[in-house]
Formats: sequence, C-alpha cells, structure tokens
Amino acid sequence: MALKFKSVFALLHMKIISGQWPEGYKIPTEMELCEHFEVSRVTIRRALDGLVAQGYLTRTRGRGSYVEFRRSLLGSVRGLALDEEPYGTYTIVERGRLAATAVDMDEFGLPHDQGSQMLYHVRSLHTVDSSPTVLSDYYVSPLYGSFIDDLEERCETPFIDVVAKATGQRCHFTTGKLAAIVASGEVQELLGLTNGSASLWCRGYCCLDDGTVIARCSKIFNSLFYEFAIEGGSELRLV
Repeated sequence: MALKFKSVFALLHMKIISGQWPEGYKIPTEMELCEHFEVSRVTIRRALDGLVAQGYLTRTRGRGSYVEFRRSLLGSVRGLALDEEPYGTYTIVERGRLAATAVDMDEFGLPHDQGSQMLYHVRSLHTVDSSPTVLSDYYVSPLYGSFIDDLEERCETPFIDVVAKATGQRCHFTTGKLAAIVASGEVQELLGLTNGSASLWCRGYCCLDDGTVIARCSKIFNSLFYEFAIEGGSELRLV
C-alpha cells in the first residue's frame, strides 16, 4: 500500500533530525522520492512543502532542496521528547475515547468514507521513587486502540514500548514542538508543582519504523526534575 502524506513527511523529517541528512545536504529530487516511496508527485510536494514551512528545508530554483536544519539545536530536545524514563512507574490517570475530527483522520491516514472513527486517549503519570516527573497524553489511532485497553493501571513499561514490542518495530517521536508553559491547576497538582511554576511542554507524533503514525502525544515535564539551558553556540541542552 502506498504511503500516505503524513507517513512520508514523518520519514523525511526523521532523516533530518537524526542527522542522516545533515545541514546543507542536497536531498533527492521529487521524482527520485516518488520512486523511492512509490507515491505521487503531489504527495511528495506536500511533504516537502511542510518541511520547508517548518524550517527544515530550503528550496533554490534550478538547484533543488537543501537541509537547513541545525541538528545540534534539537539534539537534547529530541532525546527529551522521545525517550521515556529508563525506570520508574507509569500510572494511568485517565483513559477513554473521543470522536476523530477531519484533521485527526488526515493525521492518522484514516479513510473519510467509512463513517465516524474514534481515537483512544490515555493520560499517564510517570513517577520515580514516588515523585511525579512527566505527565503524558496519547491520542491513539483506532488501529492501535486495543493497546490502550490492555494497559494496566500501574506498570513499568511505557505505552510506546508496549506497541514496539507487539509490532516488532521501533517507535519514534517526530515533528516535535517545544514550549515553556504555566500548566493548569489540575496538571500542577498531578506533578506536585507550586502555583505559577513554569513547565516544559512537548508535542509530536509517535511513528513506527515504516512511518505509520500510531499516536499524537504531548508531554509536560516537572520543572523540579528537568531544566533547559542555552549555552555557547546557541545549543539547547537538558541539564
């Protein structure tokens, strides 16, 4: 089955943030990408347009498309956004289902002609030695919703590792967005934060090796355990 636009975007994005396509690298032509992914030129152009709009690529008429993204700027951020903690406990705070919007169906590559679809939602709180560190919200494709139903209320394995083990593929975090926020009262209470404390918020997509988007995810990190610093060379790192 031909890859959908979102899957192609995710795979190209991963090549850039992983460093496989470094800054200044001239990427393959549209026709070469069409042949590689076995998709139409329209799909490739949509994916490239998205990468240009987000600052990962730059285009020069008559010369092609080049990687503009500086991997050093995202190195620590990507690790923070993607990697679950190596130890600790995950507690299900909330789970349920909600109707998928048209945007959701496009993001997950769901058909629009098969009636309404339901996304699976789970909110989990990660703790280390009883201290809350990260609050995660996953909005999961109905194709992988059974994994949400099967999650235990308390476990030591994060959701993405459960999916990875079941599918035999790695699960990656892509298209990350990052911001400093003041969390809501409910979130502050769950993370044990004082009123008005700033937290680190991250949003992105969980994708398998083959580019399949399985979930949209957002995370809020406890500012008592995580800290960002801007150092020489404008490199952003986790302290």
